[in-house]
Amino acid sequence: MIDSRLVGAFAALLCSAAAAAHGPAVSRYRVNELPVPDSLSAACLSAYSRGASITRINDFGVVNASSFCYTTVDTVNPMILSTGATFVAAPWFGAVELPRTNPGYSYSYTINNRGELFGYESGTPEGGGLFATKWTLAGGHERIFFDPACGTIQFQAAVDGNGRYTVGWALRGDPSLPPPVDELCIKMRWVIRDATGVETSGPLGGSPAAINIQNVAVGTVDRSGVRYHVPSGQLTVLHAADSAHSVDPTDINDLGEVAGRITQNAQPDVFNACDPSVAVRWERDGHERVLPHLPGAVSSHAFGVGYDGETVGDSGAGAYCSYTDNSGERAALWEGGRAFDLNTLIPRAAGITLTYAYAVNRRGQITAGGYVNDEPMTLCPSYQYDSNNGTVSVVTVACHNTHMFVLTPVGR
Repeated sequence: MIDSRLVGAFAALLCSAAAAAHGPAVSRYRVNELPVPDSLSAACLSAYSRGASITRINDFGVVNASSFCYTTVDTVNPMILSTGATFVAAPWFGAVELPRTNPGYSYSYTINNRGELFGYESGTPEGGGLFATKWTLAGGHERIFFDPACGTIQFQAAVDGNGRYTVGWALRGDPSLPPPVDELCIKMRWVIRDATGVETSGPLGGSPAAINIQNVAVGTVDRSGVRYHVPSGQLTVLHAADSAHSVDPTDINDLGEVAGRITQNAQPDVFNACDPSVAVRWERDGHERVLPHLPGAVSSHAFGVGYDGETVGDSGAGAYCSYTDNSGERAALWEGGRAFDLNTLIPRAAGITLTYAYAVNRRGQITAGGYVNDEPMTLCPSYQYDSNNGTVSVVTVACHNTHMFVLTPVGR
């Protein structure tokens, strides 16, 4: 059940006027750190890394995020167990865990202005996999996109919604394959649910990332970046993939502007999120603009697109899949074709280092993640395989706890 203070606060917001887009480029931000619900920290091991990843922020300043921590680390009998769950938070009410159908993990991709969140939760041993889930700040919690043809093990997620359509991804059958393989749920495809609850299939071979109020979604199809008009099924390629590059749109605003990245494939025809990339912004007319790295950086991601020319993401060493906390990355803001390190736009007295920025709302508020500079380092464990003798061990490296922040333009 959702906390009553959250319901009341959001009801009051819905009665207020919609937030207006902010004005000219801002130069400074004030910082609010958001907490992780106490209910999600009870089982965490104190010596090991913990924290949360913040994702979207709606126009009322409410964010969705997901916690993470280690619950078991055994170096003698190699074993690493972790836990995580999704929650909502804001500077003015704290943080509230979202409900789960079963004990296990959950994750949310987005939150919209209707107070709806979209993501997935884990199943049970009897019905495993990932189950697409929709939550509401009023206490709603439902699983969607279930396909009986895929049996008891389902793999799907809800990604975003605008009140008329919910978009997500799922492993489904591929009719282009010969029988009986064509009925196996092994191919990624878009899935769509309308306001009446009718579920249909979208493009095959990819997944959506976001949908705007105009019913236009962005995402991937066969490693290419696309726009997809949901009611008509019209698909437009923003940037076609080739053997050496994959394209990954990550956000679209209500003006039709899109943020994303183009990745340099380390292996031909294979997208890997670990590979370095360049941040990209597409204007509403489809014009593509490659965004510069921060000085000295070799890679960038663009994750969110705002309403006054802003794009946010990260830029740095491009070591995206290490078991550390990507301390070499820095949260980036692009305005007018220039790249700014967000760490230079917040008070030095905040004592934090921002490693990524993920979203920006109409008020110009930015969600960001990073670490507290004077907080002691903790440990990040990982499995290590020895190819010489075929054994697996647990190794640890020093890392930071991760914290999440909302940046608000000064004077707004």
